[in-house]
Amino acid sequence: MSQSSAHIALSFSGRGAIVTGAASGIGAAVARLLVSAGVRTLALDLRKPESIDGPHADLHVPAAVDVRDREVLQSVIDSHAGDGFSYIVNCAGILETTGFVGVDQTAWSRALDVNLVGAYNVIDAGTPHLERATVGAIVNISSIESHRVVALTDPDPTPQYAAGKAGLSMLTRTAARALAQRGIRVNSVAPGFIATPMAAAHGDTTRLPESLHARVPAGRFGHPDEIANAVAFLLSDQADYITGGELLVDGGFELT
Repeated sequence: MSQSSAHIALSFSGRGAIVTGAASGIGAAVARLLVSAGVRTLALDLRKPESIDGPHADLHVPAAVDVRDREVLQSVIDSHAGDGFSYIVNCAGILETTGFVGVDQTAWSRALDVNLVGAYNVIDAGTPHLERATVGAIVNISSIESHRVVALTDPDPTPQYAAGKAGLSMLTRTAARALAQRGIRVNSVAPGFIATPMAAAHGDTTRLPESLHARVPAGRFGHPDEIANAVAFLLSDQADYITGGELLVDGGFELT
């Protein structure tokens, strides 16, 4: 006897999407998922993202841009606007593990400029396009470190990364308040331990190290596609009454 699976489809009644950090990891997964749903997606990263395959591959529009460069960023977004943009997903981010002591100004500026100010730059550049669309939604990729000290795999915290992600969570809330009357919703997703190239730089992501295993009830690393699914929900028409929130996708880490 064949087994069928029930499902509820997400709908996206808006126009195109802007996704930063789209060359790898969570950003690439988000871009692929939106394209597969039929959403034209401007995929941005410091290096131009690779083309993708599939029936809607022509909807994937890769471009190289530094989110810290407001003038160039605005130009790239405007020049690729086409029929407009309805969605923004800020995935661009860096993590340079330094420990707490002796973090220099360059490291502080680099982390905050990319992880926090860069997200604001994208929102500010894209807002006029979202205002002209029938719907508008923004999702920022925050972190469990936005509200909790996480010092397990690296017992000495990296303050500039945590501070930037905490700032990004508050940027989400202030943007949600500021843009609500313009018809734009703003939310964030706070991933836990996800098997991305950023995480792989600190060790094997095929299994949790002992320092994490007892702290993640799900018993494994998350996958970028699982974060992309959460992002897609928050962008979708089905999340139309959700704004200013942060969705934890952490395999239960917050419970421990």
